[in-house]
Amino acid sequence: MRVANRPLAFILAAALLAVSVMVIAEVIGFAAHHSPLLVHWTTWYGWARETRWDNFVVRVWSAILIATGLVLVGLEARPRRVTRLPLGSADRATDTSVTRRGLARILRSEATRVDGISGASVRVRRRSARVTAASGARGQAAASALTGAVTQALGARLDSLDMPRAPRLRVRVVPRSR
Repeated sequence: MRVANRPLAFILAAALLAVSVMVIAEVIGFAAHHSPLLVHWTTWYGWARETRWDNFVVRVWSAILIATGLVLVGLEARPRRVTRLPLGSADRATDTSVTRRGLARILRSEATRVDGISGASVRVRRRSARVTAASGARGQAAASALTGAVTQALGARLDSLDMPRAPRLRVRVVPRSR
């Protein structure tokens, strides 16, 4: 929902600006001509003067607007998705973190440094990191032999980052396809 906040805020601001300009034009038009200029609002004004607050139409629209407002507040109150993972620091005044994308790049780089690994794809979540490394060798047996080396290299790199809650590491090495 937060991704949509900026476009929705822009649309709302543009709509408020347009309505404000229309209201100003209507006030000037009514003062000069004693009649509506852009919008025939006198019929709305007459309906509003005759309609009581306990009418069915007013209650239905009130319920719709209240429900819409509660849904929007509920969507905004949800906690954000964690995009940064905290890192340890020697100084308590320093707050360090790494983005999930940055950690994925670090792990991908470390996995490809292992001899026999030609590439890797990494997916980092808040609590886990899934690494799929591509072996340069053909055959599952050769690829499986590299799993321990890749896991050890990635574990050592995660340990060097000194993360208070390091993501759980899942490593899979797949053989070269052809």
